[in-house]
Amino acid sequence: MGNYKRGFLSAGILLALAVVLGGWYWQRQRLGTAPLRIVLIQKAVDNTDFWTCVYEGGQMAADELGVELTVMGPKREADVQLQHQMILEAIEQKPDAIALTPSGFEETVPYAEQIEAAGITLVLMDSTMEKEMGESLIATDNFEAGYKMGSYMKQFVDEDTVIGVVGHVKGSSTATERERGFREGLGETHKQIVEIVFCDSSSDKAYELTCGLLEKHPGMNMIVGLNEYSAVGAARAVKDLGYAGSCHMAGFDSSIEEIQLLEEGVFDAIVIQKPFNMGYLGIETAVRVARGKEVEPYVDSGSELITKENMYMEENQKLLFPFFGKSKEGL
Repeated sequence: MGNYKRGFLSAGILLALAVVLGGWYWQRQRLGTAPLRIVLIQKAVDNTDFWTCVYEGGQMAADELGVELTVMGPKREADVQLQHQMILEAIEQKPDAIALTPSGFEETVPYAEQIEAAGITLVLMDSTMEKEMGESLIATDNFEAGYKMGSYMKQFVDEDTVIGVVGHVKGSSTATERERGFREGLGETHKQIVEIVFCDSSSDKAYELTCGLLEKHPGMNMIVGLNEYSAVGAARAVKDLGYAGSCHMAGFDSSIEEIQLLEEGVFDAIVIQKPFNMGYLGIETAVRVARGKEVEPYVDSGSELITKENMYMEENQKLLFPFFGKSKEGL
């Protein structure tokens, strides 16, 4: 009987301790001091500088704010359905918030709706969707970025200029807004854009499509790429076919290869986003919302037009090589 009583008392003590600890945990959660769990779902988790910078920025914010960050994403931006499966997996984990860079303008909407239906805080990054969703959007102003490109490239356009555009994912908000901004920046000369093709965010496909454009339009002397994959693939083709210098080019983002192509004169300009800022601000915003704090509905993470003439300026070097300084530029 004595052993029975001691066992009963031990069980009672353990139960009381569990109640106290549980109450302590939920009190900390209510006060916003318990570690939050955030899932960042990117369009891609690959070796491109852009998505690596987004992750690095998000991880820095998570480290500074003391939250647990899980990063998910397919290897290719074109794997939209795989991203949708990852969204469902993330919902099953029941995190405090999901920071999502939606792959599909229309297709991803039902999956984002499931995040909100599950009572999970949703913050969007990089891209919009057909339906307004989420507590906040942290992204490049893609129309403005495209406008910067068009305004700069306009100086190289004359009556004989033939322009081609290599986009990334057809129908995505980033591709649509950048193209629209580029056309607006060109003004009336946008009518000289003869064709736009989409590479599904594959540099190899962008290469082949650019070769096709130059064969189909022998007089083409301006080509722009609307993201890193399309810009790099197009520039490789222009360079390999011997058109570098005679075919004006502009691109988006700032991989090491793009920077080298700018130095070589293959690119006249590149418009760089601030993906490190985007990642940092995205996770910081998700944490604020999860803790019941107010946030801005839209945050522009910024962009800059870089040319061979201004690329060596100190502030632009920090943007071109964010890993070396881990700089939250403009924050």
